[in-house]
Amino acid sequence: MTAATGGAPLTARLSTCSFKGDFEACRALCASVDRFVAPEIEHWLIVPTRDLPLFAPLAGPRRRVASEDDYLPRGFFRAPMPSPRWRARLGLPRRNVYLTPYSLPVRGWIAQQMIKIAATASAATDIVVHVDSDNAFIRPFGPERIIRGDRVRLYRDPKPTDTPGHRLWHAAAGRLLGLPASDFYDAEYIDALVVWRRSSLLAMIARIEQVTGKRWDVALARTPHFAEYVLYGVHADKVTGLDAAGLYADDRSLCHSRWTEGFADAADEDAFVAAVRPEQVSCLIQSTIPLSLERRLDLYRRVEAEAARQDRG
Repeated sequence: MTAATGGAPLTARLSTCSFKGDFEACRALCASVDRFVAPEIEHWLIVPTRDLPLFAPLAGPRRRVASEDDYLPRGFFRAPMPSPRWRARLGLPRRNVYLTPYSLPVRGWIAQQMIKIAATASAATDIVVHVDSDNAFIRPFGPERIIRGDRVRLYRDPKPTDTPGHRLWHAAAGRLLGLPASDFYDAEYIDALVVWRRSSLLAMIARIEQVTGKRWDVALARTPHFAEYVLYGVHADKVTGLDAAGLYADDRSLCHSRWTEGFADAADEDAFVAAVRPEQVSCLIQSTIPLSLERRLDLYRRVEAEAARQDRG
């Protein structure tokens, strides 16, 4: 690992939350990790307990498969849900809903964010890099990509995203962190490959508990709309300050992403492949985009080939 100035080297691991619906995409991610990610960076997969047998073959010398139950907050109970076919018929979410004794039912998306926070808080490394299972590495990735001296990368884009959801997430971060009310705290922090420094995450947890007077997980369970990456970024930026948090800001994404829109035609796919930038080390095609596994993997391969061509050039 890159050595911290005047101290021990900073350590890092990858963390991926997944489930059986994303298994094939996650297997492709794992293969790309084994090809491109520095071997000293361990990879953790966190999945529902019932999916452990499915994901178990992905474990290995540098990869662990853990149950999300180990990181769910105390008092969370998974609500009984119908089969995937009936979920689709009834318009229910893909992910679970959780019941708690201290909040309204918690959506699976919110629970997953809380799992990320809990898993980072308990990590044995200084840094946790969050990578979704519909992502794939396309270039070598090592500590030099996210560490400068004794500082750790924070994705910070000063351009606002003009969507109601983002404004809700910023407003929620302000309330949880005790900041003057705002629906935009000067930057966006959501990306497809997000780096957290554990010490900064622990400071965020302490701040939430100080402001709300509750355990951080209770406070978040009672917050119907928040985004973990916004919460972490706003805390580091506006509460601690980047210098004090041991972070440096970078407005360039490490990931070449297609978030929501499907691919219109072959020309659109060609344009997507050609648009990968030299600093981008991974490629994300959102799992909700209707693509066959074969086309998805082919696009990953093409983006990887374009990245290699750029690097040779």
